[in-house]
Amino acid sequence: MFAAEIKNLSVVLSGKTILKNINLKIEDGSFTVITGANGTGKSTLIKTLCGLQKYSGAVKILGRDLKKTDRSVIGYVPQNNVSERTCPLSVFEAVSIGRHAKNGLLKKFSEKDGKIVRNALKISGIENIKDSLVGKISGGQSQKISIARVIVQRPRIIFLDEPQAGLDMESKKDFLNLTERLYKKFKFTCVMVTHDLDDIPSFCKKILKLENSEISET
Repeated sequence: MFAAEIKNLSVVLSGKTILKNINLKIEDGSFTVITGANGTGKSTLIKTLCGLQKYSGAVKILGRDLKKTDRSVIGYVPQNNVSERTCPLSVFEAVSIGRHAKNGLLKKFSEKDGKIVRNALKISGIENIKDSLVGKISGGQSQKISIARVIVQRPRIIFLDEPQAGLDMESKKDFLNLTERLYKKFKFTCVMVTHDLDDIPSFCKKILKLENSEISET
């Protein structure tokens, strides 16, 4: 079974064709990087696979039509979200959002949920700032919050949209090391897009290039 399958995918935004007749299969359990210049539609592709963008064509996640897929199996880490950092939440509360996404907003946050969140904070190396406000932390720490929030959701497939954008070299290296540890520990499928070839993890076995609405192996 493939983690994701795309057939003849097209996306039109404000009358402009961003993606046209894209075909792609992502193997279950793989770590795949999609590269390409800015403006080629990489972020649009990721958002589409997460169910955040209207499209034509066929998209399957774990063998099911995307429109019928339980969205809790999908994790999404966007580019560094500046607007989120104005939100009056602690780091612990921000990561806990992933459990609410998994369980539903009406279900009470349990002791088990708290344990899962604390474990994710520890693994991500942000346990020491769990009580800090998200608006008071660095960009690198902010991205760790984003991936920790996804991890507590326990997804089957995670999409990373230029996760190292705006980070300094040390923070980029730190984030890649964290991503590798989490990937090996939780054994999810991971798809990451980037325009910078230096951001590709050394452990990545499959690299694809998006150019002129065509995807090819590099």
